[in-house]
Amino acid sequence: MSRRIAAGLAALMLMALAGPGLAEPRFAPIPKAVIADPARDAAHPADMAAFTVPTGGVGVNALMYLASGDQPHPTLLFLHGFPGNETNIDLMQAVRRAGWNVLKINYRGSWGSPGSFSFAHARADGEAAVAFLRDPANVAKYHIDPARIVVAGHSMGGFMAADAAAADPKVAGAILIDAWDIGKRKAQITSLAARKAAAEAMRPDTRPLAGTSAELLVKEIETNAAKLDLEALSARIADRPVLMIGAEHAGGPTTRKLAAAARQAGAQALTETYMDTDHSFSDARIALAAEVIRWLGRFDPASAAIDDIRTPLKAAYDEANPFARIIRGELPVAKVYEDDQVLAFMDRAPAEPGHVLVISKTSKARNLLEISPQDLGRVMAVVARVGQAQIDGLGAEGFTIVQNNGVGQSVPHLHIHVIPRVAGKPLMFVENQRGDPKDIEATAAKIRAAMK
Repeated sequence: MSRRIAAGLAALMLMALAGPGLAEPRFAPIPKAVIADPARDAAHPADMAAFTVPTGGVGVNALMYLASGDQPHPTLLFLHGFPGNETNIDLMQAVRRAGWNVLKINYRGSWGSPGSFSFAHARADGEAAVAFLRDPANVAKYHIDPARIVVAGHSMGGFMAADAAAADPKVAGAILIDAWDIGKRKAQITSLAARKAAAEAMRPDTRPLAGTSAELLVKEIETNAAKLDLEALSARIADRPVLMIGAEHAGGPTTRKLAAAARQAGAQALTETYMDTDHSFSDARIALAAEVIRWLGRFDPASAAIDDIRTPLKAAYDEANPFARIIRGELPVAKVYEDDQVLAFMDRAPAEPGHVLVISKTSKARNLLEISPQDLGRVMAVVARVGQAQIDGLGAEGFTIVQNNGVGQSVPHLHIHVIPRVAGKPLMFVENQRGDPKDIEATAAKIRAAMK
């Protein structure tokens, strides 16, 4: 019997790795702030404040998302890209829900701010915004914790975030989201034709910008490439926590170079991650917000809190739990396998199409600590068959199995998740939406057929 237990547990571990060439599964939980609104603080509710930030003799337009509560809040300065069409408001709102203030500005000459736009002015504007957050009057007025100011930015804003952090050694950390290494563009301008092509490529993005032109910006890149070198800036901020997020279909290669420069400079707190998406993170918005907020948790652990779906490890078996009702036929499910001992059926909110749950029909074990070796062996034998059927019937390139005990366990009846996998696609465990019953049944039919 001891051999059977060992074999069952070994199978559990080995099958989780099934499928060569798969990306590392992502099991990090989604922070509560990404998907749930906080309770309203009646005395000090969340709010917004619009004002201007002084820089270069003008005041640029600014907006502060104010977290609820009157205690000093960690504060994020978020700097937009070029020209800033993707505002990332969803990300800023999630960070505010996590208990942070968030300040956004529009650089000089951009989106209605006075003055003329240039990369040099944008650098100065980002640095001025940090100084604004440090001003004692603003610290008191907006409930800012000056010891926990983090600078973040997307695309060109990633460069500006690194610049602002480098200019102020008291900035606690920086987030570079698919950052643009502006100075590296100079290497592509090798002729008059290349210069004209660079200007034409940049021209559509200059329309919301005042006091500049594509030609002037190309010239600035050529003239000030050294000051616009993001690899050099990445090395300069390597003494602090830095999060670098790359988009595999856009700036991923650049992000890897930036991370290498930071490591070469001795980075001790560099977090580097990549997502299978485009430069705007169009199909990875929740993943992006979750990654940012998890990382911000190093400065404020409460901000990265997750919903604690907790099932006590020691308690009486609940005959009313959903899986007990499924076994009794009280709740309908799309079955893929059933015998007198084990039932396998489709998850109604699949992590991937073809997500199957396998349970014992005879055991009332709530978790792995309570199930007998015989019952575990029967369940695991069906788990293996389901995984093979997902490969054969769905064309999956592998499968992952997951089994929670206590924390993270939503139903107090031992169950095994069998999730088909596609090479290179990360697996995210979130509160998934329910699938279309017709699609789920069609997929179930394919798995059933493959199990025969």
